[in-house]
Amino acid sequence: MTEFYDANAEAFISKTRDVDMSDMQQRFLAALPVNDGKLARILDAGSGSGRDALSFRLLGYAVEAFDVSPAMVAATREHAGVEVQQMGFEDFSWDHQFEGIWACASLLHVAEANLPEVINRLVAHLTPDGALYLSFKLGIGERVKDGRRFTDMTEDSLTNLLDECAGLRAPDIWQSQDCRPDRAAELWINAVVNK
Repeated sequence: MTEFYDANAEAFISKTRDVDMSDMQQRFLAALPVNDGKLARILDAGSGSGRDALSFRLLGYAVEAFDVSPAMVAATREHAGVEVQQMGFEDFSWDHQFEGIWACASLLHVAEANLPEVINRLVAHLTPDGALYLSFKLGIGERVKDGRRFTDMTEDSLTNLLDECAGLRAPDIWQSQDCRPDRAAELWINAVVNK
């Protein structure tokens, strides 16, 4: 997986960094718990170009991030100016909890069989009432494209997946068009779920 993003870093960053994700971000931010006047902590899980980490930081949130690709770690650090660690979802661990975890177009690279364990690990790093955002391309099953693994989801399969994960409330699930102008025909399944 890292090979694709490291080899295609410049092209990937140029296609994704300026995409307007504000609708999804606002839906996620509205689900964050009230934090007694303190800055809510957000983890950008699979931060890619650093686009979303920067958006949340500019809105006043305390943001940290991780990505499996060294090139994306460097891009996030440079663009967003936040603490970034290099790791994959399968070995994810952090030293504190977050009010929100943002996993935009990143969990879709995890094998379907590993998703419940990975999501449970993320949820364990949420504070009480914390919110998790996740998104997948609309479809069924797993596929490989350009050397990258994709796990696609439908509303039903994502609902079933989240039902397997411990301690989550009923999710808010919705469908959206790809926010990149040249990919408007592609559809995504999004969810915000609270602990």
